Amino acid sequence: MAAPGVAALQCPKCGAAITIRAVQQTQTVVCASCHAVLDACDQQLRVVQEYQARMDFEPQLPLGRRGMLHAREYEVTGFQVRSVRTEEQDAFWREYTLWNPYQGYRYLTEYDGHWCDFVVTRMAPSEMVSGRQPYVTHGGTLFRHFRTATATTQFILGEFPWQVRSGDRVTVRDFVAPPMMVSEEVSPSATIWSVGTYLAPEVVWRAFALPGQPPRPQGIFECEPNPHSDTWKARYRRGRNLGIAALAALLAFPLLAHRVNVAWYLGPVLLALAIAALPACLAWRAADAMETARWADSDYAEPAE
Repeated sequence: MAAPGVAALQCPKCGAAITIRAVQQTQTVVCASCHAVLDACDQQLRVVQEYQARMDFEPQLPLGRRGMLHAREYEVTGFQVRSVRTEEQDAFWREYTLWNPYQGYRYLTEYDGHWCDFVVTRMAPSEMVSGRQPYVTHGGTLFRHFRTATATTQFILGEFPWQVRSGDRVTVRDFVAPPMMVSEEVSPSATIWSVGTYLAPEVVWRAFALPGQPPRPQGIFECEPNPHSDTWKARYRRGRNLGIAALAALLAFPLLAHRVNVAWYLGPVLLALAIAALPACLAWRAADAMETARWADSDYAEPAE
């Protein structure tokens, strides 16, 4: 991947070397040494914020690391940690800014080992309300509202194509249609919509050639695909076919009643019906349990008894 527009500068705060990879697009750059937030649009890299984060975070994807996503090479140029307040606790997630000089930007988010690949969309989804739950449609897909929250930027490092400061707050609305989600961010200056797709941690690790194994995801992410849904549907189809065969045999019983013993005939038929129904029922219960757990973290969780 070529890297047009790379600039090597010095931090006006501490004198450390700073490399800006996307000169024409970068608006904010954060010094890796003193964590001062600098205005990349100013030739002197004016300090717009000194280090104010309450804690340090180490990115799992190192700045400058390159990886292949969607058959394109992207470089990690920015890293930020954001949080929302839930039940008097701060839930933190990490966001990585990826840059390709010909494809532009995309963003990887990570929360509790769950990864999602986002791109900004220029076309806002169509929004509607059904009952008390809003939903949006984008690209012919219906996304159900999951949560509305205030997100706070806690830590920033690297370069960004927008003006960002530690302590920035935006209102975030998430809509889900696993394995995809649509997210709206509203700030005083702009409203931005982005579309995300769930990524298995192994995909990210392979894409960026990271050492070892990725941390195992904890809990259920809001757009994590339900592995039991396809299982349930496949077992339902198999069970339906077996059930139809058993039902046909049951309907044929009157024709054979004068020739066979009733108990001998009905027993295998009823057993076949039970065998047909059981796997689909078990898979459906597993799929339903996962959806219940997913929505327990949403704005539509059932109230605790």
